[in-house]
Amino acid sequence: MNKRFSCAVSPLFYFFFQKSRLYLFAVLLSLISVNSVANNYQCEEERFRQLGNLVNTIMYMWNRPSGLSDDEITKLILASDIQQDSSEIGKVIKTVLYHLDGSLSTSDSKIPLDLAEEASPADWAYLKNINVSRYVALKAVFIMYKTANAHSDTSERLQYSIPLLYSLKQEALKTADHHAVAIASIWLAMEYSEINQMKAVVEIEYALPFLKHIDIENGLETALNKRMAHSWLADAYTNLNDYSRAVIHQEFVIEDSKEHDIATSYVYIGVINSLSHLQRFDDALTMVDEAEQVSITNQSAPQTLFSLWLKVSVFLHRDEPNDREEIIALTKNLSHFEGITFPTNINLLPVLSALKTTYLALEGSDAEFKKAMSTLTSDFNSQAKHSSYSTSILLGKHAHLSKLYKLRGDFKNALLHQHKYDLIKSQPNGSYAHLDELNTESPLQRDITITKLQEMARLKDKQTLKLKAERFQALSFALVAVMSTFLLFWFWRRQRSRAQASEIDDLTGALYRRVMFKEIAKPMSSKLSSCLVLIDLDHFKKINDRYGHVVGDEVLTIFGQVVRQRIRKTDKFCRYGGEEFLLYLHDTTEKNANALLEDIKISLESHQNWKNTEASFNASFSAGVIQVKAERNISKIIKACDNLLYRAKSTGRGKIETMSFPAYLNENI
Repeated sequence: MNKRFSCAVSPLFYFFFQKSRLYLFAVLLSLISVNSVANNYQCEEERFRQLGNLVNTIMYMWNRPSGLSDDEITKLILASDIQQDSSEIGKVIKTVLYHLDGSLSTSDSKIPLDLAEEASPADWAYLKNINVSRYVALKAVFIMYKTANAHSDTSERLQYSIPLLYSLKQEALKTADHHAVAIASIWLAMEYSEINQMKAVVEIEYALPFLKHIDIENGLETALNKRMAHSWLADAYTNLNDYSRAVIHQEFVIEDSKEHDIATSYVYIGVINSLSHLQRFDDALTMVDEAEQVSITNQSAPQTLFSLWLKVSVFLHRDEPNDREEIIALTKNLSHFEGITFPTNINLLPVLSALKTTYLALEGSDAEFKKAMSTLTSDFNSQAKHSSYSTSILLGKHAHLSKLYKLRGDFKNALLHQHKYDLIKSQPNGSYAHLDELNTESPLQRDITITKLQEMARLKDKQTLKLKAERFQALSFALVAVMSTFLLFWFWRRQRSRAQASEIDDLTGALYRRVMFKEIAKPMSSKLSSCLVLIDLDHFKKINDRYGHVVGDEVLTIFGQVVRQRIRKTDKFCRYGGEEFLLYLHDTTEKNANALLEDIKISLESHQNWKNTEASFNASFSAGVIQVKAERNISKIIKACDNLLYRAKSTGRGKIETMSFPAYLNENI
C-alpha cells in the first residue's frame, strides 16, 4: 500500500518540482529586470538633476560681477560631457543652453556648444516622466529665452511667452503635481508683472502655498522659491499702493534670509520704503539700523554703502527739521566708496550716483546739480534699457528725481516727474494693453473645468460596469466609507469638545490661565499696540456672604456673557482667579480699551434682577489697563496691571486706570 502510494506520488512531486523551478526562475528574472529598471531610473534622475543645476548655474552666474567667469563656465560644460550626450536628456539640455547662450552671451564670451537639431516633443516628454517639477522649470526657462531671442521688444515677447507659459501651466495641472503647477504659475506671474499687477498677484498667491524653499541640490526647480514669491508679492503690493500688505511679505523675506543665514542689507529696501510711505519713520529707522548691522557682519562695502542710502531715503521721505543736516552729514564725503559695484541680479537704483546728487541738491551749485541729475538720469535709463522688466526701474527713477528736485526747491520739475510717475502707475500696461486680454480665464475657473472633465470621465467609466456583483461591491464599499467617515467625524467632534471643555471655564466661558498665556504670547510680541486688562469684581465676597454662592455664580456668569458679547474674535478673555479676570485686546489703544470697559461696566451695572434671589442689586468692577507694543514679559505686564487695579480700587472702586507700559516704567523707576 505504502509502496504503491509512493510510486504514485513521486511523478506528481517531480512534475510540480519542475514547474516550481520554472516559476522561481521566471520570478528571479523579473526581479533582476525590475532592479535594472530602478537603477536605470535613478541614474537618469541624477543625470537630469545635475544638468538641471548646470542650466541654473549658467542662467544666474554667467557674466555676473560676483558670478563665474567664461573659463569657469567652460570647465563646467566640458566636465558635464554634454556635447557628446545624445540621450533625450542631453538633447533637451543642449537645446535650452543654446537659447541661453543667445540671450546671455557677448561677442567675447560664448558657450562651447554646438546644436545640430533642437530637442523633439518626444525628448521633452521623456524628461517629464523622470521629474515633473524639474521638467516644468526647464520648459519655462526654454520658453523665456527662446521668445526673448526671437523678439527683442518686450511687448512682442510677452505676446508669445504668456500663452506658452499658460499652456505649460495647464499641462502641469493635468499631472496633479502641486509643485510643478506652482513653478509654472510663478514664471507666468513674472511675465504678467509687466502688463497687469493684479494678474501677477493672483498667480503668485495661487503658487505660494506649494512653492518650496531654495535647495542647492535641486537648484533649477527651486530657483523661483517661496522667499522670491514673497518678495515679488511685496513689489506688486507696493506698485498697487497697498504698503501694509507689502510690509507683511517684506518681513517674511527678511526673516527667511536670516533663518538661512543669507541676509544682506539689500533685502531691507522694500520694508523701509513701505514703512516710510506709511509714515512709520521710527520703525523704518529701526530697520535701517538692522541693515547696517547686517552689512557690518557681512563685511561688505557695497552693503555698507547701500545701508547709508537706506538711511538717507528715510530722511528724504520724512523731511522734518534737522533731517537735511543729517543728509548733508551722511553724503558729504563718499570718496571711499568709489569703484564699488553691486550684484547685477538685484534691481537696485544707481546708489552712489543718487547719494552724490542728493548732497549736491542741498549744497551744490546749479551747474553741479544739473550735471549730477543728468548723470543719474542716464544711469536709470541704462538700467531700464538692459532689463527685461523696466517698469519698476522707471517708476523708481521718476519717484527719486521728483524727491531730489523737491529737495533742491525746484518744485516745477518735481511736479513734472511726479506726473510722469503717476502716468506710469495709472497706465501700467502702456503698449501692452492688448496683451492684457490673453488667457482671461481665471485659475479657479480652469480648475473647475478640469474637475468637470474628470467627473465626466469617471461617470463614463462607471457606465461600462455591467456586472451586478461589481455594482453591489461598489455600493457596499461606499456605505462602509460613509459609516467610517461618520464615526471618525463623531469621534473627532467628541475629542474636540473634550479638549475645548478642558480649556474653558464652564461658569464664565472664559479661558483658563495656562491657555490664555499660550494664546497671547505671540500676538503681544508683535509691533501692533495692544492692551492687557486686569479686572476685579467689586465687593464680590459681600455678594457671596449676603446672597449665597449660587447668586455669586450667577453674577460671574452674567459678567462673562457681557464681556464675550462685546469683544472681538482677536481678543482673549481669561478667568485669572476667583473674581479676577484677564482681558487681552488686540490692536487696541488705551483710549479704545477704556471706552470698551466703560461700555461693559454700564451694561453690568444695569443688570439688577437676578434669577436666584428676590433681592435687587447691581454689580460693578475695577480695572487696570496697560497698553503694550512688542513686549514679551507677560508676568511683568500683569504686575503693572495689578498695580493700576490696586490704584483704581483704592480710589473708591468702580474705576478704570489706564497707562502705556513705557509710561508706567518711567513712573516706577
